[in-house]
This record gives sequence, C-alpha cells and structure tokens, in this order.
Amino acid sequence: MQQTKIDAVGLNRSLLTMRIPHGNFKAAFERGQELMSLRDIGMPGSGLMVFGPSGVGKTTLTHALVAYGHKHFGPDSVMRIQLASGATIKGMISSLLFGFGDPRSNSGTAQELSHRLKETIRARGCRMIIIDEVQHLIPGGKASEMLKDNILNTFKILDDTGVSFLLAGMESIIQLWEGDEQIRSRFQTTYFLNILVYPKDRPTWRGIVKKYVETIEAYGMSVDCGDLDDRLYAACKGAMRPLALILTSAISLAAKASEPIITNEHLHLATQKQVDKRDGLSNAFNVDIETIARFYREAHTVHKLAPVERGLADILSQ
Repeated sequence: MQQTKIDAVGLNRSLLTMRIPHGNFKAAFERGQELMSLRDIGMPGSGLMVFGPSGVGKTTLTHALVAYGHKHFGPDSVMRIQLASGATIKGMISSLLFGFGDPRSNSGTAQELSHRLKETIRARGCRMIIIDEVQHLIPGGKASEMLKDNILNTFKILDDTGVSFLLAGMESIIQLWEGDEQIRSRFQTTYFLNILVYPKDRPTWRGIVKKYVETIEAYGMSVDCGDLDDRLYAACKGAMRPLALILTSAISLAAKASEPIITNEHLHLATQKQVDKRDGLSNAFNVDIETIARFYREAHTVHKLAPVERGLADILSQ
C-alpha cells in the first residue's frame, strides 16, 4: 500500500507563520492598521507601544503588521527593525536607513542620519516604523532622562513626515511611556500582551489550539491525544511561541516515521525537546490529567498582575 507523502515543511511553515487574533493581540493589530491609514484622512502620525514577557506574540504581531502594510500599501509602507543588545539611538537610525537600502547608512552623525531618514521616509511614502526589542535601548533596564530626551528628539525630527511608530519589547519599555509626558502624547496607546491564564482564558486557548489542529488536518495529518488543549497549556504555560514549537517538532517526528497521525508520544518527545521545566510542564504528555490540572492551578497563583492599560485620556484625567 502506497503511503501518502507528508508535506511537513509546508505544514510547519504554515504553523510558524500563523497569526491568530485574540485578546490584546487583536486590539493592537487593529490599532496598527488604523495608524497606517491616518494620512489617508489627513491625520498626523501617531504611535503605540506593545510590551510583555517573552513568547507572548509581540514579534509575531509586528510581522503581521508588516505583511498587512506591504499587501495594502506597498513594500515601502512599513519598515521593521529588531534591536540587539547594546543598541543605541544612532544605531537604530542607521538600521532603519539600511533597511531602506541607503548605501551610506553608517556614515554621518546621529543628527545627519536622522535628517536623511526623514527625507527617505518622505520619498518612500513610509506609513509606519516598527522597532522590536526596544528594551535593548535601556541599559540595565532603567531609562535615564538623557535617553528619554534622545528618543523624543528622534521622534520630533520625524513628526512632519506623518509616519506612525510601533515600539515593542519587554515590560521595561513601559517606563519610557510612564516617565515622560511628551512620550505619552506621542504614543497614546499601550497594549500589554501576557500569557494566557487558566481557567479565565481557557476558551481562548482552546480556540487557538483548534486553529492549529485544523491547519494540521488541512495538510492530511491528524492529532490523536486526549486532553490535548490542557496538556499543551501545561507544557507552554500559556505562551504562544512554545506552542508552535511543540507542534512543529511533533509534526517533524511523525513525518520522519512516515506516520500521518501525531500521537501522544510524538508530543511528549517534542515537549521534552522544546520546553525547559522552568517555563512549563515538560512531561505534560506523560502524566495524568489530575497532575495537569494541579499544575495550571499552581501556575495561576504565581502570575504577576498585568499592568493597567491606560491611554492618554486616563493620564490627563488624573
């Protein structure tokens, strides 16, 4: 009997690029869409900040907005860069120029680079600049007044281009917003992306897992695992990135054995490979469901409270 060929590469690529709207991810994505359209109604550019712990979908959100902008407004409509450790304001500007293809992106003072970026944004019709991993601009996790001034001055230089900004990063970046009134006026909306928490977010989590399973089935594979939703939650502790990594790793294991059914054993081996015991229940597919339930109850009790989301109106009303 001839075996059906499994397109594991295509399936894994589909899973890793999926963007499933939920909670603040959906709200931030919709706000990003609005910012890209401001110039069409004669409005100036604006900004938003997206922050939260690792693995909750911040980078996925930025890529989703890039894809949206390129599809609806052209390839120069959105410029996204991702900062690395030791990043500086000048280096950030240089990276943006490099992204636009400027052959002299490293040549000149910070002020000269800023003005060149300004002209490039105008010439290319850029609608949004996305800067991911902004926490790397904050050495030691504490923003100095000089750093806040430098960031603000950079945005002021670009104000009359009409471009909007999205800053994304770890929770430390919110201090930029909370500590400076002018930055708050430039970034009028903030979105906190957090891991999903059982039992409050159980319906949302199940909906997300269902979307992944439907995509797996569309490629001719299936998942045979009891209590899949709850076991995946325990393994990932509600984070998006490990969820995708576990599923894609399990798919690869099944495909390697030419098996169209992803079993509990595939998921167990994938979780052991992808999840550190500090970040989730690494044996979630090898314990009874009572252990799973106990794990997510205990995990829920140690979660930090999410910062209160506030807009500019909330600040000014105080």
